Amino acid sequence: PRGAGGRAPSSSIPRGCLEESKMKELYPPLPVVNIKSLPASKVDYRDLYACPLYKTQERGAGYVTTLHLRTKNYPPRKWVIAGVALLLDVVE
Repeated sequence: PRGAGGRAPSSSIPRGCLEESKMKELYPPLPVVNIKSLPASKVDYRDLYACPLYKTQERGAGYVTTLHLRTKNYPPRKWVIAGVALLLDVVE
């Protein structure tokens, strides 16, 4: 199965966190992700990147939600500066 596509990072399945993408890989697939709901007071936001999820590459009106993804090897600001987002559909 295939999950949403990313906009720069790839996900490391064994480590369960964001990592650098391979060269020339603009939309690497994200594996299926289990999403669970927690009270905000119980979430440890350290090493989590608040990643926006969009319907397509056309950002803005296509915003769906924000997912908090683990990032152990790099600080979350690295992904913010790179403009990393998840896309539900890639139109090429």
